[in-house]
Amino acid sequence: MQKINKVVRVSFSGGILGLIFGSSRGKVEAVIQKHNADGWNVAEIIPDSPNLVIYLIRFILLIITLGLWTIASGYLFIMEKPR
Repeated sequence: MQKINKVVRVSFSGGILGLIFGSSRGKVEAVIQKHNADGWNVAEIIPDSPNLVIYLIRFILLIITLGLWTIASGYLFIMEKPR
């Protein structure tokens, strides 16, 4: 049986707003439930590993927003379903 694969990126919010209002569990559950309803199953979860440029952009965003918001690391979900 052949399978179709796709990659879904789940990102989180960082900074003070991410700490107060962010729910990583809720976001992950919502993404998985949405794709499960379409027939996709999670095959693998890979932590996102940003490079130096991404870290620099995050730092600049923190400075511009006075520490309120930035992009946080997330996960890559490898999804699969039968063809």
